[in-house]
Amino acid sequence: MSEFRSVVLWPDVAVACLAVILSSIIARAIWNLRFSPLAQQQIPGPAYAAVSDLWYQWQAIRFRRVFEVERLFKEYGPVVRVGPNRVAFLDTQPIHEMYRAFAFNKAEWWKHGNFGGGTNTLITNDSVQHARFRRWHSPGFRGDRLKKTAQALIGQMENLVERLHSDCADGRAVDVLRLSKVHTLDMLGIALFDFKFEQIRKREEPALIQYNNDWLVDLAFRSTFPQVVYNLLKKLPVRRLQEIFSADAGICEVSERMYDATPDEPTETEGMNIVALGKWSRDPVTGDKTPRAEVVSELGIFLLAGTDTTSVTLTMILYELALQSKLYLNIRDELRQIGDQERVYNIDFLRGLPYLGAVIKDVLRVHGPASAYLERTVSAGGIELGGFTLPAGTEVGATARATGRNEILFPNPELVDPERWVERKGDKWVERDDFASKNSAWFPFGVGVRACVGRSLAEVEILMTIAAVVSNFRITLHETTTKESMTPVDVAVVGPKAQRCLLHFASHGLTED
Repeated sequence: MSEFRSVVLWPDVAVACLAVILSSIIARAIWNLRFSPLAQQQIPGPAYAAVSDLWYQWQAIRFRRVFEVERLFKEYGPVVRVGPNRVAFLDTQPIHEMYRAFAFNKAEWWKHGNFGGGTNTLITNDSVQHARFRRWHSPGFRGDRLKKTAQALIGQMENLVERLHSDCADGRAVDVLRLSKVHTLDMLGIALFDFKFEQIRKREEPALIQYNNDWLVDLAFRSTFPQVVYNLLKKLPVRRLQEIFSADAGICEVSERMYDATPDEPTETEGMNIVALGKWSRDPVTGDKTPRAEVVSELGIFLLAGTDTTSVTLTMILYELALQSKLYLNIRDELRQIGDQERVYNIDFLRGLPYLGAVIKDVLRVHGPASAYLERTVSAGGIELGGFTLPAGTEVGATARATGRNEILFPNPELVDPERWVERKGDKWVERDDFASKNSAWFPFGVGVRACVGRSLAEVEILMTIAAVVSNFRITLHETTTKESMTPVDVAVVGPKAQRCLLHFASHGLTED
């Protein structure tokens, strides 16, 4: 044994192993940079992104991925290599191609978007399963249901107005991001769950709001760190980390309570809420009920997406109305044409207001919360996309934020300008007839069969909320609400860095000048 020790010099072995590892890393980097299929086609992009995924993952940890991809488009053009096996696209033609139907699978990281381990619409690559999910919850978003929802939301709008009158009576500012999250949860309960959370009226902030915030951070951890590192983080006795890692269980608990409170068998056929639709749904081929875990996971999607994205949208619209008084005044003038306050809450009238719709549309273009960089995987056989031949397994993606900032289509793209979509003719605003190309570059709700199922509901909620606020209040910025505080960060949902938006609301009825 002693002879063996004298012959084998362990420091030399360690150095040799390290040399092999470093040689392997260097060889892989050279392959990625010079000889891989993507390198051979000379797809534009920075060398540091081509050699390894470290840069790409670092941007995710910094919550800056979507903005860095946007920066690379400006530097390298409409097709950019953002990783050894990743290509980002800016132009609408390849974007619509990659997101249409199921020609591309969702990338591997999407698997982390489950709740309680259950499959859901967000993560499945199975087109049959996806269609089954959409089939059971689509009745909740149809026209007849939405009209009933809009009528039911009138009371919620009155509660919101009353809350703002109370909170702003002494000139205090209101954090509209925080308030909007509570308000959207109330609306979600009324619209989808036939349940009144009534958090606006009760002045409570439910634990679900924090669960949603923490779940998005947990998603960033899960999809970025290697499994062994993620597992180690979960074991650390750090209170804040444990709160983040418990968010999934918290959301599932809310979903499970609603599931368990719903009868096992149908009791009515009209106006069923989303929970009942899921619990009572059956596979059209086998006749089997949808598994509990899948319904719970799907409800988690609605609880998260139905509050976070809409609340950020409302916040950014109100911020822009305070920032640009012209937008606010034009919406008020348009609302005055409706007449009395009761008609202000009539969704059919609100849908017919071009300027209000254009403001919402351009805010979504500039500040869309669902603007994260969303990846797909090229299927077997490869594909021709954007002028390049991409082999199977290549991960491709795009972001609505970058496409919506195409300076050719949208001059001065950072400015919210509703007149990109409407123009003044006489005493009325009318839709422009030259925005077909702009429309193809506008997809804040996604593209194709995987586009946001809740879009129609979100539009109702946004229209009614903005009409309620503008018809009752004058809106101004608080001194701490600045361009810097509203700088966006990308935590799956894109929102303000400060995680708040303080605004002043002064009572100002619709008939007042």
